Amino acid sequence: MNQDARANTSDPFQRICDQAIQGMERIPVPGVAVGILYQGQEHMAGLGVTSIEHPLPVTEDTLFQIGSITKTYTATAVMRLVEMNKLELDAPIRAYLPDLRLADETAAAQVTMRHLLTHTGGWVGDYFGDFGPGQDALARMVAQMADLPQITPLGQVWSYNNSGFYLAGRVIEAVTGTSLEAAMKALVLEPLGLTMSFFAAEEVITHRFAVGHQVVDDQPVVARPWALSRAVAPAGGIICNIKDLFRYARFHMGDGTTPEGTRLLAPQSLDLMQTPLVPASGMNMIGLSWFIETVGGHKLLSHAGGTHGQITNLTIAPDHGFALATLTNSQRGGQIIGAVHKAALQEYLGI
Repeated sequence: MNQDARANTSDPFQRICDQAIQGMERIPVPGVAVGILYQGQEHMAGLGVTSIEHPLPVTEDTLFQIGSITKTYTATAVMRLVEMNKLELDAPIRAYLPDLRLADETAAAQVTMRHLLTHTGGWVGDYFGDFGPGQDALARMVAQMADLPQITPLGQVWSYNNSGFYLAGRVIEAVTGTSLEAAMKALVLEPLGLTMSFFAAEEVITHRFAVGHQVVDDQPVVARPWALSRAVAPAGGIICNIKDLFRYARFHMGDGTTPEGTRLLAPQSLDLMQTPLVPASGMNMIGLSWFIETVGGHKLLSHAGGTHGQITNLTIAPDHGFALATLTNSQRGGQIIGAVHKAALQEYLGI
C-alpha cells in the first residue's frame, strides 16, 4: 500500500488498513490480507510479505490457510446433501457409518450430524493425527476416535470439537462415494466459482501463497511443516485467497443461489445454519457451524481459523450486506484481527 493511500484518512477502509499496519509495526506479523464487503462493494488490500525467508508482497490474490473457517464449508456441503435426501441432520451417524466406534457406546449409537455441526458430541475434540496423504486418511482418523475419552454427555454441553468435523467429513465421503476433497469441490467450491480454493499443497505451490510464522524471542520464524495432514481437511483444510472468501461470504448473505442464479440451497437451509441453537463461548451461540452473536442490535456470523502460524477470521452481518475478512501469517495475528474487527464494526455498522 503506497504512502498516498495511507494518508487518505477520509476513507473508512483506509482507516481499517491503518489499524492493521500499526499492528504489524508493533508485533511480528509479516503479512496481512484484509477486506471489507459492504453493500455490494469490495475493498481489499495486501500488506507486508508472504514469508520472511523468501519475501513476496501480499496481494489480494495471495493464498492463506483459512483453518477452521473450513468448518462452515463442510456444514454447507452437509446441507446440500440434506436437500438431496442423502443424509438427515438427526439420523444416527451409524446409519451412514455402521462400524462407528467411540469410547462411549451411547454416544456412538446416538450421535447425529446436528451434534457434530454444533460441537456437542462431548468427546475430546483436540485430536490432530496424521495418517498420510492416501485416500484412506480420513477413515483411519475416524477409526482412531474410538480412543478419545467422552468428557460430557452427548448433546448436553458445547465444547469446540475438531474431531467431530472429521466424523462429519467421513460421513460426506460415505454418502457421496468419493473423497472429502472431491465432494467439497462438487458440492460447494465449483458451484460457487471458488477457483482459487484448494486442499492440497501440490495445488497451491504454483500460486503465490503465505507461509505461517511462529514467534521466537519476539521475532517471526517460519513455521514448519507448511501443510496440514490430509485427515484434518474437513475441520481446517481449505487454502484460498480473500477474493474467494468474499465469493463464499456473498453466498451466505444471499438467498441460496450461485452468482449465475442457480439454486444451491433453499433459503430455509441457510436460515437454519444461521439460527442460534446452542450456547457457546462468551456471548456467542452456535448454529450449524457458524458462531452467532448480536452486538449493538446487529446479528453477526463468524468463524476464526488457526493453523501452523496462520490466524484468520471471517465475520458476516447478513442483514447489512457486510463481511470482514482478515488473513494473517503469524501466530500473533489474532491481535491484529481484534483491532481490525473493532474498527470495522465501528466504521461500517456504527458498533
